[in-house]
Amino acid sequence: MSRDQNILELRPTIQREAIESNSMEHFQNEVLRPILKFQHELLLKEWQSNPYFEKIKELQNQGEKRSQLAVLFSKNPVLFSRFIGMCVGLFSTSEFEFYQNEKSQIDKRLKELLLTRFLSYE
Repeated sequence: MSRDQNILELRPTIQREAIESNSMEHFQNEVLRPILKFQHELLLKEWQSNPYFEKIKELQNQGEKRSQLAVLFSKNPVLFSRFIGMCVGLFSTSEFEFYQNEKSQIDKRLKELLLTRFLSYE
């Protein structure tokens, strides 16, 4: 069995309506969301144990938390790259090629998905 087949078999199935209008939405729903679900425990461990997030977790206002987390990701690209790496490492070869061509847009979507995931955890 090839690496790509093994990677694809690891991903959980996510039930959703089939209303994708473009390749980017398809990529988000068929690749990013299942990978984030698969990596959920690991992503949360990083969120819980990383000292960069301590002040953000103490904030009461969800909008302020989202804003501060977005700023942290922007000002600390190494931290955000760690989360990207946790996801990109589970791309198939063709998904990685698509990612390379659309890196900026996919990173933005991944950032939003991570923000939502972290803020809904608490």
